[in-house]
Amino acid sequence: MSIHTILQTGHSRTITNQILDAIAKNPALIDELMACFFDANLRICQRAAWPVGDLGEKYPELIIPYLPEMIKNLAHPKHDAIIRNTVRTWQYMKIPEVYQGEIFEICFNYIVDPKIPIASRAFSMTVCANICKDIPELKEELILAIEDQLEFGSAGIVSRGRKIIKELHKKTT
Repeated sequence: MSIHTILQTGHSRTITNQILDAIAKNPALIDELMACFFDANLRICQRAAWPVGDLGEKYPELIIPYLPEMIKNLAHPKHDAIIRNTVRTWQYMKIPEVYQGEIFEICFNYIVDPKIPIASRAFSMTVCANICKDIPELKEELILAIEDQLEFGSAGIVSRGRKIIKELHKKTT
């Protein structure tokens, strides 16, 4: 059964695990999952987002070849799940230098945009902090942006923000 067919059957932890197990056994199936993630059909790309997010957590190296298309996909995301799971994936990987500037800018803009859902903003903080390990001159700008979010931020934003600010201060002293 194809990944596309599996995604048509529904959206659940069981389906996500079924897809991840199939890819673990046959990594070439990632092409089919990613094609679903970039699909024009709203339901298919939304349902593919969860397995992509989990895949990025378990096997981030498999996602690296898809970074250009993931970046492009964020220009007009079809669903919040696309943003959330793309950024979630990025927080687990070492972003190649060639994409660091563009990904930092995307995630930084998510952090400061109150219309972006909390999880995507929190994941974006982690992605930007990880990039700051390679580009330390971005740390101060990131710290200021995160501090601006703390006063009126949700519990998740405040918790993640404080943790990241503490980490970034450790690395500068």
